[in-house]
Parts: sequence; structure tokens; C-alpha cells
Amino acid sequence: MNTPEWVQQLADSSYQLFINHDPQSHLPFNAWGLLPYYGDLWLKKIHEMVIEFKKRGYNISDYLDYFPNLSSTRFIMLMNVIHYHLSDLDDPRLIMEIQDFFVASVKARAKEDLFATEKNVELSAIQLSELLEKRPIKKCNLEESKEIGKILVALASLTHGLYNDWCTDFNYEISGPYFNNEKTVLIRSFPDTRPIDIWPEINWYFKDFSIIAEYSKLSVKIAFVGCHITYSENSVENLSGYNFQVDGKDISGVGQLKTLREKLMPIAAEQYEKFMGMDFESQKIKFVYQEHYQLKKLFDLAGIGWQPSAKLLDRIKGKELVKDVFTNYNVTIDEYREIFGFNKLIKAYN
Repeated sequence: MNTPEWVQQLADSSYQLFINHDPQSHLPFNAWGLLPYYGDLWLKKIHEMVIEFKKRGYNISDYLDYFPNLSSTRFIMLMNVIHYHLSDLDDPRLIMEIQDFFVASVKARAKEDLFATEKNVELSAIQLSELLEKRPIKKCNLEESKEIGKILVALASLTHGLYNDWCTDFNYEISGPYFNNEKTVLIRSFPDTRPIDIWPEINWYFKDFSIIAEYSKLSVKIAFVGCHITYSENSVENLSGYNFQVDGKDISGVGQLKTLREKLMPIAAEQYEKFMGMDFESQKIKFVYQEHYQLKKLFDLAGIGWQPSAKLLDRIKGKELVKDVFTNYNVTIDEYREIFGFNKLIKAYN
């Protein structure tokens, strides 16, 4: 069997995440040192779900809408490679069936650039036109743009407080760039800012934020995941129009945006401080719950409990982080493939 072309694409695109990055900067802790304790159990749980879908005769269309967003799905695929590499598993069939399951969903959704080496395009031109007809763009002044910029910062901070640095993409997606009337369009989504299954004490009402933003004179590059984005110009100064919805309701005008921003900022700060202020043992438990929660909808559909098993929790209980797992990101692409487990994945396919 030959290695699928997408394996190389996944390696090349994900490599961009690590360039000029410091492994010690991850929050709330460097989770690479936690993965070796439980990766085999996590992958076996995912594989159980995949097999259950096959037993039921499901087609990809039956569960496509149950996957997390494209960026989150791509990052989970990367983490699957790393989990497999760091575990003692040597089961080519298991890892191939898992990765084939996920890549089928990426192929069904990504309209181009499968693993987002430069863009994260999920909508066709027709779909974009239909969306903009349903949610027309409102012209934007600089004061509104500044408020939207502050709201996006607050939502990003809240997302890190809810999902850590490792599951961020589950609740922070940027789709695009798209083009409309010679302007750049980005679609930002924060679909689950109220995950009461992992934070039952949440007392705010809002959940789903969706912002369509139209820019003049702006080029962007998205590298592997949506929130890993770079801009050619100042995005606030070049915002020319927007459509902002919270739980399906339109928000517009400086007054409404300012009110939303004033509600969000203290909530984001409090949640972030709460997560970072937890003791290490609590953070470890929260981490594996956050990781598992990303696939909750799929596990629910398969009739498999999404929460970490008692066995998994026992594996990490009282454990310190394994030292020196990935100590240096300043590596070549060939070194990256070896160090992060892509060569082991390639071996599985051959």
C-alpha cells in the first residue's frame, strides 16, 4: 500500500505551527509530557467509535455535521499522529482507520487547500453568495471596527480559558479568505463559548458567536488552523463591513457592540484566571476532559460515553509531566516528520 498524498500535506502544513515557537510557552502546561500516559486509551476509544459507525453502515454524509470545525479536525488529526507516536501502540490498522475516518470529513468540507497551507476555505462561491444574501453586510465605521476588534480579543481570551492552548480551534475558527466585490471576506466562528459539560458552573447565557467581516486592501494567510492567521495590513483599520450574530441574533451599531464588549471582557478575564489558577492535578483532569469534549457529538451519535474513562484518569493521577518529550521546535521538515511521528504513520500505511 502506498502512503496517501494527504499524509505529506498534513505534515508540511502542520509544520508551520512550530516554526519560531517555544514549547515552554504552552498553557496551562506543556501537555506533551502528559500524552504518553494515556494516548493508547484515547486512540482506542476513537477507534471504537469508528468501528461502531462501520457496523451501523453509516456513510460520511450521516455524520459529517457531527465533526468539529475544519481547523479543529485538522489539529485532532495532528494530535492523533503524536499520540500514536508517543504511545506503545504498534497497530497500523487502528491508526489508519482513525486517520482515514477524519480525513474523509476534511475532504468533504475543504473546497481547496486540504490542510490549509495558505487558506481555510469551506464555502464555494455559490454558498458564500447564499450566505451573504441571508446575512447582508452592514457598512462599518472605525469606531464599530475598534469595538469588534476588542470583542474578538475577549472571545479569544475566553476560548483559551475554556479550552486551553491545545483545544483552542474547537471554539475559534476563521474561514477564508473569500472574495466579494473585490473585497476580502473572513468568517469567524466561536460556536461553543458555553460548554457546561466541562464547566458546569458557567453562568452566562451566550454560546454561539458568528462574525462575517469584509475588508478592503487586506490580504491574509491562514496556516493549518484558522486562528493561525497573518494580515498584510491593519485589520481594524481596513474593516469595511460586517454581519455580527450572537446565538442567531444580529448585533450592530456602536451601542450594541460596546454593551457586548463590556459584558464579555470581565467574563473572559475571570475565566482565564480561574483556569490558570487551578492546581496542577485539576488542570490535568480538565485538559483530558477538554480534549475528549471536542468529539462529544460523534461519541454521542455512536452511543459511546464521551468523558475520559476511569482508567485514563487513573493513568494521569499524581503523575508529573514526562520530561524532554519535544524540547525544540527549531527543526527541519525532515526532522519534524521523524520527531513528531509522521514517519511512524507512513510506516503504518506501508
